Amino acid sequence: MKNIIQGMAKILTLISFGLYTSVAMALASEAKLISVVNPSQSNGIQVGDVLHRTVRIEVDSSYQLPKNALPMKGERQNGVELSGIEVKLSEHHKKSLYTIALHYQVFASAAKPEVMYLPAEHFSFTGGAQPLDIKVPTWGFWFSPLVADGISNAKENLQPQYKPTLFDISTHTNRLWVLLGLLFVGLAGLLYVNADIRWLPWMNGAFAEAHRKLKKLSKTPEGQKQALVYMHQAFNKIHGENLFGHEAEPFLVANPHFSALTADIKAFFERSNASLFASQPSNSSQFIHELIVLSKRLRDCERGVA
Repeated sequence: MKNIIQGMAKILTLISFGLYTSVAMALASEAKLISVVNPSQSNGIQVGDVLHRTVRIEVDSSYQLPKNALPMKGERQNGVELSGIEVKLSEHHKKSLYTIALHYQVFASAAKPEVMYLPAEHFSFTGGAQPLDIKVPTWGFWFSPLVADGISNAKENLQPQYKPTLFDISTHTNRLWVLLGLLFVGLAGLLYVNADIRWLPWMNGAFAEAHRKLKKLSKTPEGQKQALVYMHQAFNKIHGENLFGHEAEPFLVANPHFSALTADIKAFFERSNASLFASQPSNSSQFIHELIVLSKRLRDCERGVA
């Protein structure tokens, strides 16, 4: 009877072992710890140093790694704090590859070198037939204190502070002033060429004033008459007396900076005379627009930028 009981016990043990082995093999096929990359340096670690560890785990795509299964940022064990954690997921051929980056910071106050450990971690996956648990072992390293123990030794190990090396920035300063000068000259040039404001020096010429007034006129027959008045006033101011169409040539000889617009000036006087005796009213809007363009070109000649 005793032999029968012992035989049955052995059979049950073999069956249990077989079941355990088959379950373990099934779990191994569903989850695999691909790699654990620990810090490359395991000695000379000091307080405040950050150590990086990367874990890669492959599981069937039916499994997920919930957030509550991850270690909590800020957890501290034996002088080592988890200062950061990052999880990346990639999928390929019904497999999910989890890359988990763990960052640990050392907060220890040992007075002499000693062995410390990055803590063991475990990651629980859910969603499959049964939960999977992947364990990452501890990793040891040598912690080195900043100074030897004892306040007297600490004082002896103090290092003098040195001021940072000074750089000569005079060259850069000179270049900055040159560039600022060029910028100012360029802005002043653009302002001189394009601005209509009258209070700047050398910008309130006769045609500059006429151009400002022409832009304010209404596009009506009355506005057209007033536009001709403004243009003739500008010519008269430069000529020193009333300027008539047949006197255009002497005017251009006396003011050669307007010679580039000789044809336009003669055409203006012809149109001005024609408008006085026109039997039919012309297009006032178009006429005033053309005078605005002409006054601007004459203003540019007046300023010497045309």
